[in-house]
Amino acid sequence: MLCYQYAGESASGLEPVGSPANWRCMEVERLSQVELREQDVWQTAPNHSRPATCVVKADIDAEDYPERDPQNGQ
Repeated sequence: MLCYQYAGESASGLEPVGSPANWRCMEVERLSQVELREQDVWQTAPNHSRPATCVVKADIDAEDYPERDPQNGQ
């Protein structure tokens, strides 16, 4: 998956929120200790510019649903 990492741990470290360096390609199967954090606000950055070589076919693209409000579970 291609996602924006704003917290947690990263071998390469994290830049300040909003930095384009925080975009990550991750293998869903390798994630562990994943938690739903109901108190967090939806985080993203409008500055994705790196090619997403990890995504061959997108099942869901959040930008295809601009009317949705992920912060409120919609």
